[in-house]
Amino acid sequence: MSFRPGSILALPLCGLLATGASSGTPAPGSLRDIGHVVIFVQENRSFDHYFGTLRGVRGFRDPSAPGGRDGRPDLYQTGDGGFVLPFQAGLPCLEDVAHDWTSGHDAWNGGNWDLWIKAKGATAMAYYTRAQLPFHYALADAYTVCDAYHCSAISPTNPNRLYVFTGTLDPGGRGGGPVIDNQESPSGYHWTTYPERLQAAGVSWKVYQQGDNFDDNPLAWFSPFQRAVPGEPLHDRGMARETDLVAAFARDVKAGSLPQVSWIIAPSDRSEHPPYSPESGARLTRELLQALAGSPAVARSTVFMLTYDENGGFFDHVPPPVPPPGTPGEFVHGEPIGLGVRVPMILVSPWTRGGYVCSQVFDHTSIIRFLEAWTGVREPNLSPWRRKICGDLTTAFDFQRPDFSLPVLPSAEPVFCPGGTKPQVPADQTLPAQEPGQKPARALPYQLNGNARIDRTQGQVQLSLSNAGAQAANLAICPSPDRPGDPWPLEVDPGGTVQAAFATGPGGDYDFTCYGPNGFRRRFAGTGAAGGGVEVSSRIDPRQGTFQVILNNGTRGPVTFTLKANAYRGDGPWTRVVAAGGSVTETFHPVRHGQGWYDLTATVDSDDRFLRVLAGHIETGQASVTGL
Repeated sequence: MSFRPGSILALPLCGLLATGASSGTPAPGSLRDIGHVVIFVQENRSFDHYFGTLRGVRGFRDPSAPGGRDGRPDLYQTGDGGFVLPFQAGLPCLEDVAHDWTSGHDAWNGGNWDLWIKAKGATAMAYYTRAQLPFHYALADAYTVCDAYHCSAISPTNPNRLYVFTGTLDPGGRGGGPVIDNQESPSGYHWTTYPERLQAAGVSWKVYQQGDNFDDNPLAWFSPFQRAVPGEPLHDRGMARETDLVAAFARDVKAGSLPQVSWIIAPSDRSEHPPYSPESGARLTRELLQALAGSPAVARSTVFMLTYDENGGFFDHVPPPVPPPGTPGEFVHGEPIGLGVRVPMILVSPWTRGGYVCSQVFDHTSIIRFLEAWTGVREPNLSPWRRKICGDLTTAFDFQRPDFSLPVLPSAEPVFCPGGTKPQVPADQTLPAQEPGQKPARALPYQLNGNARIDRTQGQVQLSLSNAGAQAANLAICPSPDRPGDPWPLEVDPGGTVQAAFATGPGGDYDFTCYGPNGFRRRFAGTGAAGGGVEVSSRIDPRQGTFQVILNNGTRGPVTFTLKANAYRGDGPWTRVVAAGGSVTETFHPVRHGQGWYDLTATVDSDDRFLRVLAGHIETGQASVTGL
């Protein structure tokens, strides 16, 4: 097929304004308004490492941060003789951190997410703030940052870059894989890449790279590209190197010959890979964006994606979604490929202006999915599980209300790094702070709920998880610190319900927590023998914007229930006496009073261990704001 850029290129050039100006109210549009997609994948930084302190994202103040084995948030990572909390790096040139397949899976630890120090060392916990990353923070404030974007594999660079360019690391070994490290096949890999599919479909594309490309162009690892010679498209578009990639990119932008799809490969010292500095990478990003801004007709039709191939061993507090055991195409040597650790993703375009946050689950295959939606060129390498769990990035865009103004961004001065430095863990450790306030948030395709019922006869906690949204959700059921076992992944299809049962412990004790996208959390704890006759359940009505809490008393005497707001409300607590065999429904209005957010705890006087925590967000299909 042949693809034609969207109609936005036909708009007159008059009225296209310079930095900081506004262009008025354009006509509503769609994906077809995009003329170019530029994909810039930098190196080895996690989301918390860069943006854990950024206002309004799921960072260090996350109220739904998973709990560790010791009952504290997983920000407390066990170290020699104590713990290590995330701490400010204070240095632009950090030492490299282990980021191989083995250390990554060791830190993951079956989903317990608690062996980061043992697997990678204390430098993994270092992070930056706005003071150290002014350009990155300003860019996130001006456009849209995705705070649930994960790299694709719990692995180093090469497997993740293969996901960016091909949608797979070949887990079945049919094309020279599986690729789980940075070793490369001497004879070249031989499965089909996405650039080859674009070539066959008549979609223009190019890789911009210099002589020093840090070996970050995965096309060079494939036999068809290795065999290509000058004059052939696979060589000229995928292998040729420029003396100056920024100059080459700017030349094509100015000439109106920028391909429909571009990938940019940074040279080593501007890649942001430790020990190279974030500032040097920021300077490169700024130069590329300046090249686009120099040609307004191109800038107003371009999507520029800035992300990172993997976390580089740096800690992030959100454990990634992983598939249930046995999921086809998602395991190597019995271990899950991914999803990997969260990494930054900033979407720069007229349709992502305004400092929004998008919290849908994405990974590197989401980039290909976005290209699929735009060009119609399908990538069959993507596993069904990735298509089910990860979005295609379109929810982060508002094509009805583009904003063609350009922000004023701070300068970015390169910092030369002769080598990496090991930061010192502070003697007096404190939980890291996060900038106060919220950000505007994109609507998400999830509407999750979860309720439990105690079956004392069977000695079970029976759990029902539902999803009234349009996108499948991956959930993790985590046992309490005193119960053995790893987190259990569950998936709830759109409009579906999943039932699960857990055995209670001695004396009927139970305590487990369910975590899901965008801070969804349900904790169920109690003593079945004493409190099996009482239950607290919930019901969500997105149309009315209500969250109902149903207090059920199946015992032979009255029970006092107490509801307490943990966040988003300043009133309460609420105490209700429910008669034997009775039920009381309390209705809350999170959409009216809290932009859709709720976070409540319920207890009863008949069982001092009974606890229900109900937290999440009601989606109305409209933009809202982020949580705390």
